[in-house]
Amino acid sequence: MVAAVVLVTLLLAPGLNPAHPLPLPHFLVVTGVSLTAFAIALIMVLTAARAQHYKLLLLALGFMAMAGLFAVHGLTTPGILLPLPGEYDNPSMGSMAASAGYLSLAVPAALFAIGYTPLLAAYERRVPFWPAGGLLLMVVAGLCGFAVLSVSQQDFIANLPMTHPPVSYVLATLSAGCLLFAGTRQYRAFSREQLPFQGALALAFPLLALAQVAMVVSPPWTPAWWEYHALMLVAVALALRALALERARGASLRVILEAALDLEVRADLEIEHVAEIATLAAAIEAKDRDTRGHTARVAELTVLIARELGMPAPSLRYLARAGLLHDIGKLQIPDEILTKPGPLTPEEWVVMKRHPELGVAILTRMGKFEDEANVVMSHHERMDGSGYPEGLVGDAIPLGARILAVADTYDVVVSDRPYRKARTREQALQIMLEERAVRLYAPAVDALLEIVRLQNDSDRRQVPRLRQRSPERRPFTEPVRTASPLVHIVGLK
Repeated sequence: MVAAVVLVTLLLAPGLNPAHPLPLPHFLVVTGVSLTAFAIALIMVLTAARAQHYKLLLLALGFMAMAGLFAVHGLTTPGILLPLPGEYDNPSMGSMAASAGYLSLAVPAALFAIGYTPLLAAYERRVPFWPAGGLLLMVVAGLCGFAVLSVSQQDFIANLPMTHPPVSYVLATLSAGCLLFAGTRQYRAFSREQLPFQGALALAFPLLALAQVAMVVSPPWTPAWWEYHALMLVAVALALRALALERARGASLRVILEAALDLEVRADLEIEHVAEIATLAAAIEAKDRDTRGHTARVAELTVLIARELGMPAPSLRYLARAGLLHDIGKLQIPDEILTKPGPLTPEEWVVMKRHPELGVAILTRMGKFEDEANVVMSHHERMDGSGYPEGLVGDAIPLGARILAVADTYDVVVSDRPYRKARTREQALQIMLEERAVRLYAPAVDALLEIVRLQNDSDRRQVPRLRQRSPERRPFTEPVRTASPLVHIVGLK
């Protein structure tokens, strides 16, 4: 609001808005904007490549486009590489600098707006991430091509119609609209969670929108014209500062960006987006009331462990669904076995141990959930080959199943069952440590320990949503190996 008032005041008071060409300060300010935007883009690109989020990639490409195009704007500043007099004395109209300046907000605005559309969120769940590499190469090639044209085809670039009314007004209106749309969507997220980087982006987008307006309506080299450069610098500096502050507090870049952009994979979202998951999860809950909430907790904890291990978003989604469906085979287990209040007989155990295969049969008949079915089939396998139904050993067990087994085991141990009382969190962690690298996948157990350490002491079964990674992990201590109580505790009914 203050920036808008200043801009209007400068425009309406010509005496406060004299024009003074200052090529070197202009070049330095533009360079600062470009380098800051590039730093943000680099952080986002690297994180997007690991986490595999299209929304994050589009924001990264937006900042990358801003950095590259504004760099061309700076290099073509009249009086730097090009002569100041003549056709190049106006860097806001009919020049290479002007064309690059207009594009430096128009292109990012379009990419930001696409990143915040609900349609992207819907299709991101169905589209593989591998085309993202091609998209990145296209943007980089486009920036390089524009830079080459700016040198080799100066007259062509200088005469692009985007810097002249009415085209400039239309372009500015569309760009500002896209930026305000992105800012509104980001502000909704900030109003819910109040995270610093959320707030920085929610403020940066409107500032960039105002910069686009100032660029079009301000005479060149006037204070009002300089304001649009200052607004761009403030916007990108705010975003980078928020990232740096949260990172300094110990949060990983992935956690910061996923939380700020509402990209965290959660089991409840899988239920919302996949109708079959909701139906099957409800059926499991209705079948075995004694374990109500177990599948949802296992799904959430599986996702947290997998994210701690660095798995990308598509893998987290199928693991969330696998967690919700891992006990689907129990729908075909007789009630007198499933809800028996005491230990099972050997004959009953034979029936109970069929539930992974029965679950796979159900999923196969549905003609989907192939990745989930592989996890469901093997979630009771153990690293030493003592599990079922196939007795797989070590790496022969699918990675997703190894991770889910850790989450499943922990939740079973800390939950009340008809045939035994829940163990305390300390007892549960001791059991997990004893089984680490014996029956349970060691990296997943280590990740679980880090997650549980940040848990609320009031509820041992609580699954923390947003994790703020501490700068240093607490090392776990290897317990003295004893006869494991896991088999007796986790009869895994």
